[in-house]
Amino acid sequence: MNLNIKKQFRRLHSIYIVILGSMSLAALISVIIVFKMGAFAIFDLQTLNVLKAVVIMALLVGIPVSHIFYFKKIKHINRSLTLSKKIAMFQLAFVVRIALLEGIGLLAMMAYLVAADKSFLYMFAVVFVLFIIHAPTKQRIISDLELDDEESELLAEQVK
Repeated sequence: MNLNIKKQFRRLHSIYIVILGSMSLAALISVIIVFKMGAFAIFDLQTLNVLKAVVIMALLVGIPVSHIFYFKKIKHINRSLTLSKKIAMFQLAFVVRIALLEGIGLLAMMAYLVAADKSFLYMFAVVFVLFIIHAPTKQRIISDLELDDEESELLAEQVK
């Protein structure tokens, strides 16, 4: 079981790093392409405003939904489960949360790529900062799952 906890944490951290890397790479490639070639499409002001509204709505709806879903799933984790099962359920909630954030971030990057409007970069930056803030750490798992002292020590022991 202890090895399982270590593997689960490593897998969770790997998923996070891969998604963080893909978001970073998408941002870097988009900025380079826009810098070298300009926007892919030239929009009139009205179309650009509609595109901005869509991305802003995705931000305003997607970010709270990701947090609500995450905390709702965490809240429903039975405290009597084994630590391994708790971490597995945490992993599911966490992956859904970061997938929603990634989707919003990539939408903002695609809008930037198409329109070359820097406001989309700022929107991406908001999502990117949230993504970094919500990194899967031992402390986050302990606090979000409200682990008791024994489980906290076991997790700290396994994940160094």
